[in-house]
Amino acid sequence: MSDAPFHVAVEDGLALVTVVGSGTGNALGGSFWEELYAFMEGVRRRADIRAIALTGADGTFSVGMDLRWYVVRLRRAQRSGDLSFMDADVRLLQRAVSAVADCPKPVVALIEGECTGAALELAGACDIRYATGTARFALPEAELGVVADLGGLQRLPRLINQGHLRELAFTGRTIDAARALRIGLVNDLYLDAAALRRAVRELTDDLCRHPAHVMEGIKRTLDLAHQEGTRRGLDYCARWNTVHTGPDGLGQAMAARLRRPAAIGDEDHLQSTATP
Repeated sequence: MSDAPFHVAVEDGLALVTVVGSGTGNALGGSFWEELYAFMEGVRRRADIRAIALTGADGTFSVGMDLRWYVVRLRRAQRSGDLSFMDADVRLLQRAVSAVADCPKPVVALIEGECTGAALELAGACDIRYATGTARFALPEAELGVVADLGGLQRLPRLINQGHLRELAFTGRTIDAARALRIGLVNDLYLDAAALRRAVRELTDDLCRHPAHVMEGIKRTLDLAHQEGTRRGLDYCARWNTVHTGPDGLGQAMAARLRRPAAIGDEDHLQSTATP
């Protein structure tokens, strides 16, 4: 079994990217962020790929940031006295998520199970979101004393209204698939993983009937009005977290979160709950 953070299968124009991450629940850490950026940049030059689908292994999209991985990074930065680490690191993670949003080809999230924190921000960077009834969504960064900083607060307002987004961000509450569909967070719900695959296969077949440059033109035109605001927002929240939380505060919050006993049905949150 490969220890790569995701596996890619390309067939008839569709690149199916299955995330396994670096920890339980497809937690997002290790080489995931740099490899995701490299893959999305490489997709631009591949004529055999007309659409990309992101999904998670074993019935879970992703529990979000791998806190154990990130705590180790913070401690190393603290020992080295690198005051710029947190700001520079979050911009590296932002770059990966933005590469998904900026990909000139349609990107679809296929969501089962948990989609939390950094994973929800990643799903929000996709063009389309399909889910099963098992999907659940949360944006719990406030529990760690930080502002969600990978683009969720910039991109999710294009999907759901401000009231729903503010409730998610202020409270960190989890919502189920039915509510996600009702508020527009997902496009549609499907019975199971097989139905998700069929849906994205049918979508890709539709896309392949149209010229690739037209798909790119549609996406760039839709994104154009929001790009500068997104860029400013990403910069602002990265600086805000560095100034108001800092690596010491974030490291303590993450360590405390990892020590907290899980509630029944909440075991995955011990691995990951939010973005740095």
